[in-house]
Amino acid sequence: MTNKAHYAVVAGELAPGARVSDEQFSKIPDLIRASFQAVNRMVPEEAKLRYEIIRMDEFLALSESPVHSMRSLIMLFAAFRFLSHKELSERLDLRVCQGIGPVEFAQEHLRESDGTAFRNATSGLGKMKRNQRILVTTPAKNLTEEFALSCSFMDILIHDWSDEQAEAMFLNLTGKNQMEISQLLGISQPAVNRRLKAAHFDTIHNFIDRFETLIKSGQRA
Repeated sequence: MTNKAHYAVVAGELAPGARVSDEQFSKIPDLIRASFQAVNRMVPEEAKLRYEIIRMDEFLALSESPVHSMRSLIMLFAAFRFLSHKELSERLDLRVCQGIGPVEFAQEHLRESDGTAFRNATSGLGKMKRNQRILVTTPAKNLTEEFALSCSFMDILIHDWSDEQAEAMFLNLTGKNQMEISQLLGISQPAVNRRLKAAHFDTIHNFIDRFETLIKSGQRA
């Protein structure tokens, strides 16, 4: 089947440098799966991520709506951070490359699909530096260059999240206000505010808004 509509394809893996035992590593696929499920339960239909775990710590995902993909992707980072800490008492990260473009050869399984978005995502992941966590490639050179810069700042913010900040950030990205988050987490509203500020939630939202604006502009071009 050939399809030239644009999608967002994500190639991802456990970030290098994690010091986990064989027993802990065996739980990574379930943690990745749980992180995707947490995101998909909380986002509207157009923002859901279809995913497949390729190996123990590698995965592919696809969003049919590139405009909505970044919010879901940042939520995935947050979910994996706090879920892995709860399960393993370890501070673990994912790293991903998102390729935006057509999927010329779509199959039932993502691992059997191919096309521009898949190739950009997988090749981009392979070229990422060890300390990089997120990268975006698009058919437009100017957009790819801008995302390379903004993603370098996102790397710093994501890396510095504590598990508590990541959990608050995850809930914040679902649209819940600070009082709702405080009730869910069983902490005070000022405590939620401190966690969100420490996670730089305003900057995260600005990044997502900018991403969505640029993708919309690209689609109209």
